Amino acid sequence: MKKAINLLMLLLLYVVAASAQKYDVKCLRGDSVAVYDVVETIRSEDTYYSKGEKLVFYLHDGDQVEGVDKFYYKGVIDTGGSIGYAVIQKGGKKYCTLSENLVFSKDNPEGVEDKVLTKSDELAHTIQGRIFNSIIPYIIIALLFLGVMVLNILAMRSKKIRSIAVVAIPACIMAGTLLEIWAYSVLGTNCFWWCDKNRYGFFGSLLRIIPFGLIVFYQVMSIKFYEPVILGEAFDGDVHDGISVKPALISILAALPVVIVSALIFEFLGLSGWVESLLILVSLLLALGIGVFLSLKRNIELMKSKKLGLLLTLFTIVYILGCIVAVWGLVVVIFKLIIQILIVGVIIGFVLYAMPEPKGGGGGNVTYRTVYYDEDNKAHDSAYACDKANEEIAKREAGKHN
Repeated sequence: MKKAINLLMLLLLYVVAASAQKYDVKCLRGDSVAVYDVVETIRSEDTYYSKGEKLVFYLHDGDQVEGVDKFYYKGVIDTGGSIGYAVIQKGGKKYCTLSENLVFSKDNPEGVEDKVLTKSDELAHTIQGRIFNSIIPYIIIALLFLGVMVLNILAMRSKKIRSIAVVAIPACIMAGTLLEIWAYSVLGTNCFWWCDKNRYGFFGSLLRIIPFGLIVFYQVMSIKFYEPVILGEAFDGDVHDGISVKPALISILAALPVVIVSALIFEFLGLSGWVESLLILVSLLLALGIGVFLSLKRNIELMKSKKLGLLLTLFTIVYILGCIVAVWGLVVVIFKLIIQILIVGVIIGFVLYAMPEPKGGGGGNVTYRTVYYDEDNKAHDSAYACDKANEEIAKREAGKHN
């Protein structure tokens, strides 16, 4: 009997321990994180949480909290950029804070499962995650493209600098684009956190998007600015005489649709296993290979050297991938910034358009007329008619008295 009681007590202790999830605060940016009140709603016995507007207090690096649940804050309209919030408990009350600033505590007993943090939250605290959740890599990218701009200008004025710029410009562009590709491969669209409307508000986000847009524009145009540097004064600006980019660009953009279509066709034909995988791989290589080969051929002819043509084509491929990431990122952050405003504007416009015209009280095409009332309070359209009616009334009243 005593052993059974002890076993039951151990089981109860395990259940209690398993339900208590402790999290340490580890801020991604700065040394503190805001904590907000949380709105708790119960529907059909299920509990739903949403972020409140009131900032209650701040947590600091090293603080420990108890995690209760997880939810995503989407604002009024979901723009595809939801931010994860952890529901925490402190002093017997529930609050919420950004889940990306929490790590699963080592103080949790064995057997306790993490039910709050996602893989994205955990990734944010790896070495790569910490790097790209800081502003430093993005400042480096901006400085690299600023350096490309300066080198382009100076190379057109000095032959000595031009000989350096021929190598330095593509090196800077490749370094910047590789950083962009690396950041995107680690964080996805979250790598554009530094201009996220949900974190910095409309105007704070706008102030970041404007320089971002200018850098992206220059990045896209940088290869065209580089052509006079590498090709020299003989280059007359004709697109057919410049660096070959278009065939490789088309192939890279077409690769994903080709893979999807190929997979559907092979599935329809009943192919599966390694045969299907091999055919899909062949489709991908063909889609990429045709355009890249055409660009390589033209660049070899342009540079009159197989080695230089190959290096130029490899640079072009990295440049294209970087431009795709940068342009996609710019589209995402702009979409997040303006979609709510556009939708609200459309709704307001529709309501105003659908409202019926007022039928009185002024405005629009309403026609006004004056109404005259006689002594019997009857309405007339003119003063003359009203006076005549009053005369008749006066005669009638006089006849009564006589």
